[in-house]
Amino acid sequence: MKRLFFALVAMLGFVACDTKEPVVEYELNLLVDKAEIIANGEDVVTFIVEDWDGNVLEDATIHFADTHEALAGKTFKTKYPGEYEFYAKRGTQKSEVWQVYAKENNGDEPVPPGPDPLEKELKLTVEPSTIYVDETATFTVEYDGNDVSLEATIYLADGDVALDGNTFTATTEGVYTFYAKYEDATSDSVNVNVRMQIVEEEKPIEIEATTLTIKANGVDYTKFTVTQDGANITDQSTIYVNGGVLNGSRFVTTTPGKYSVYAVKGEQKSNELTITAEEVTSTGKTIVFAEGVTLTSGWYDVNKKGAGDNGDINMCWAAASANMIQWFQDRYKAAGKTLPAGAVDGPGVTTYTNYGPYELELMSMYHSEWDNSRGGHMQEAIPWYFEGKLNGGEFASPGSQAVPKTAGGYWKSIWDSEVYPYVYHEYENVIVPGVEGLDLKNLYITIFNNYYLWGNGTSYQGTERLAEFSKLVVEIFRHGMAGLTVNLGANLTAVSHAATLWGYEIDNATGLITRLWITDSDDLMSEPKTPMLNEYNVSVDDGKSNIKLSGNTRYGACYVVSLHPFAGYGSAE
Repeated sequence: MKRLFFALVAMLGFVACDTKEPVVEYELNLLVDKAEIIANGEDVVTFIVEDWDGNVLEDATIHFADTHEALAGKTFKTKYPGEYEFYAKRGTQKSEVWQVYAKENNGDEPVPPGPDPLEKELKLTVEPSTIYVDETATFTVEYDGNDVSLEATIYLADGDVALDGNTFTATTEGVYTFYAKYEDATSDSVNVNVRMQIVEEEKPIEIEATTLTIKANGVDYTKFTVTQDGANITDQSTIYVNGGVLNGSRFVTTTPGKYSVYAVKGEQKSNELTITAEEVTSTGKTIVFAEGVTLTSGWYDVNKKGAGDNGDINMCWAAASANMIQWFQDRYKAAGKTLPAGAVDGPGVTTYTNYGPYELELMSMYHSEWDNSRGGHMQEAIPWYFEGKLNGGEFASPGSQAVPKTAGGYWKSIWDSEVYPYVYHEYENVIVPGVEGLDLKNLYITIFNNYYLWGNGTSYQGTERLAEFSKLVVEIFRHGMAGLTVNLGANLTAVSHAATLWGYEIDNATGLITRLWITDSDDLMSEPKTPMLNEYNVSVDDGKSNIKLSGNTRYGACYVVSLHPFAGYGSAE
């Protein structure tokens, strides 16, 4: 390789070929300001190209001698050590080859900078990308990952019309294209699809009744359901009876006659029904079952298994509670609702003995989640299941009764907001009057005790006691149904037993209950045990004036200790 010699050009500070003796075979004169640079990516050599008369040639280019690749300008820097050769070119004219040495960076020199930063990206997005006429789409503009939606300008591509802000609303359907600008950057385009909303005519509403004929006895009733396109909208409708607003959806009267009924929702009016309230004769009787229950359907009868050999001998309270809860859940589903996640529902699937599962899985739950070595109470077991509360049971003496081993609260997530407002809750449980925590109000299940309401702690005698008991039963079934505690002894000193009350018969002339329909977890002694609805005659025991139940049952006769009213879903009316 040719060795090059440099002479300092005093005025310019550049190294060049000897201008006194120009080399005629080269038409151009190449000058450099230094022959050596540091390979740190920052130190730079600068080239100047002249003709032999000393005129600077701005249109000349600098090329690598080995690859003939042109530099972008008239400077060179590198971070790679080595010898580099260059020549100048202008048209067909060339200069002599010059050599520049890039020496290795020894660490004392400035550290080369990192790679040039990538060009910052401007990104435009829109949400939603499909809207109806008169709805709004909102744009988001990001620049280098930062939100600049309020600083950027967004353009409608058709006409390059700038939006006022970062939202768009159209009055005409179609596909609209947009892009954004911020500083020197322009985004890719996005589309907004605008559709014309089709307004469907509202479907008609219909009203139905559980029966078109009732007894005008203040007990018998019909219940209305309003639907729209198959959906239950009773809660969203107003029901009118003979032009007056009905409070709720249940109609009962003591005045015989014809009643015209219809429903209204917004501008929609339903079909009309005619309800006939029949005059009650002095010899007539009325049978009333809990909502959704008949003599052959809607009721439940959980039975204990194997005479208690699997630890359920004390669990009559759990069997009755399971019956009542399943009835409530059936009513909730019948209202078009969905049970909360985790709710225990349906027939038993868990086997505890060789006799197979219980009639309801709720009983299996109580079997596993409660200490059942003692008897318990429906008014505690039921709110424990729904809300995780015991309604005063937490104050019981240790070891005196069954207690839960888990927190319960299977409906807790929705109870206060979606269920409780629609459940009758004007019962109370006064354990110690006036003592906070022991004087419970606003309950949907409680206990009506014999002694305090119609028994020996009252002044009622004979049929007076039955009359008070009958009033309680009628009122209870206005709001739901009940559990029942009975005793096998007329003096009520024997062990009490829990059952489930599903319906009653009342004498229209006297207002006295004449029959009760009950399911009982102990009414069969041997397997296989099958659900059975027991019918009891109701009277007053001559000896103690207690409410006596008698019939063709296992017990022959038993005596009412307490009622446990339980409100159904929708009973707040």
